[in-house]
Amino acid sequence: LYGIVLGGIWNGVGVTMAIMLAGLRGVDAEIWKAAKIDGIPTWKTYLFIVLPMMRGAIATSFILQCTGVVRVFDIVIAMTQGGPGVSTQMPAIYVIQHITDRVNVGQGMAAATMMLLPVMILIGLQYFLQWNANRRAGRA
Repeated sequence: LYGIVLGGIWNGVGVTMAIMLAGLRGVDAEIWKAAKIDGIPTWKTYLFIVLPMMRGAIATSFILQCTGVVRVFDIVIAMTQGGPGVSTQMPAIYVIQHITDRVNVGQGMAAATMMLLPVMILIGLQYFLQWNANRRAGRA
């Protein structure tokens, strides 16, 4: 199981790093200079200035990682074939097995819907928070 977790982290860290780097590059150089001139410590600059400006990149990475966790299938199949027994059986494997091997389409679709529900809740929450922030900033 630890090998699967390590493989999943290795698989997802590249996209996350690229998104975070793009978010960091989006921070204007004038902000860095102003923070230095004002004598703000580097850690406070990151915590109170840079991270809030990277909110979009962080939210995008979070959503992508959440959907990646839900649809983890290929790593488990490649490393363990879903075994031994059902010890590494993920929700996506459960859905595929019920739809194809056991020919139980109803239960497979119900499981797929239950996999989709938390992702939709997280995406809806993210959109609501973004809408609320835009409304408070007067951009809605």
